Amino acid sequence: MKNRIILSLTLAALLTAKISASENEKTFNLSPALDIPLATGALALCGTTFALDKFTDFNKPELKNTSFEKSGINAFDRIFVNPYSKTLDAAGTVLSAVVCVTPAVLMSAPKNQWLEAGTMYAETMLFAWGFKELAKLCINRSRPYMYFDERPQEEIEKGDWTASFFSGHTTLAFAAATYTSYVFGKLMPDSALKIPVIAGTYTLAAAVAVTRIAGGCHFTTDVLAGALVGSACGFLVPFIHSKIAPQKKNEKVGIAVNPLGVQFMVRL
Repeated sequence: MKNRIILSLTLAALLTAKISASENEKTFNLSPALDIPLATGALALCGTTFALDKFTDFNKPELKNTSFEKSGINAFDRIFVNPYSKTLDAAGTVLSAVVCVTPAVLMSAPKNQWLEAGTMYAETMLFAWGFKELAKLCINRSRPYMYFDERPQEEIEKGDWTASFFSGHTTLAFAAATYTSYVFGKLMPDSALKIPVIAGTYTLAAAVAVTRIAGGCHFTTDVLAGALVGSACGFLVPFIHSKIAPQKKNEKVGIAVNPLGVQFMVRL
């Protein structure tokens, strides 16, 4: 009987240790010291740029004082200058929205990483949105469709005609694609879906970039810059969180009775 009790206690201890280890072994970790400043900074960036754009006349040129000669476009961007297409404009918006929901595939990851995945994605997209809005606010660049006779009057009246640099749709699409690919690969490196997820998300992101150029909404350098900034946000935010040490729990002592015996549990 004595040996059975010892064996039971040993098995219980091993199971408890295994459970505790699995709870602490996370690829990504959150930290108030990091996430509070990150989230606050991202929200401040988005809020400031939104307020300046909607409620002030900050850096908004007059249409009548702007020249639209194709000779003024650099040689690289002049290769793919297109008139406005409402259909392609709408297609780019739809595709961008589709890419932005691709992180839903991370629901197949371990549930103990769902909170981290959601928090990191929110921070990623806030920074991507804020940076592209800041660029549009500070850099006046006429959209390609302004160099053609047929122009979307509604967009001009909204003042959107000067917001060519850099492409917001492309920024958000590549931020989502990079985030999904990187986090999925880290959480499920042996998954058979790893390559399809990476290929699929980046194909959709590239399609967004193509529609923005073909629809006359952006120059090639606009989408290249957007892809670079978006990819940086999508990679750096989760990468930083992968380097955070797990938070230590307060010491807890517990006793539980189960079919294997009595568990004496101490958590640090």
